[in-house]
Amino acid sequence: MSRLRYPFTEISARCRLCGAVGLTASSEHALGGRLIDWRRGHALVCPEWPRWAERKGLRLDERGALLYPNETGPYEPRIRPKGEDEDDLDEVPDSEPEPRINLMLVPAEDLEQAELF
Repeated sequence: MSRLRYPFTEISARCRLCGAVGLTASSEHALGGRLIDWRRGHALVCPEWPRWAERKGLRLDERGALLYPNETGPYEPRIRPKGEDEDDLDEVPDSEPEPRINLMLVPAEDLEQAELF
């Protein structure tokens, strides 16, 4: 059984600087991560990447990641814990979540909106 919504879809990644095609995959769950990994890997071997960065006034670290003028290298991608948001880390979670209202049990008259005019 395939979990793909459109199993015939194929996505290719092509470097706009040198024209290299390095990643061709069907649409799948982890495609975004694989695309980022391909970009980082290709940055190390792309002949145009250092020239493009220099034209923009940027530097590259030893892994090929862009460093802005106020940054020091090497660039470390931030790894977020799964299922947690940054904003929620400061808040203490409630002991019990608020119960949800089942709208199917509410009479239709109570759901009617008031006329605006």
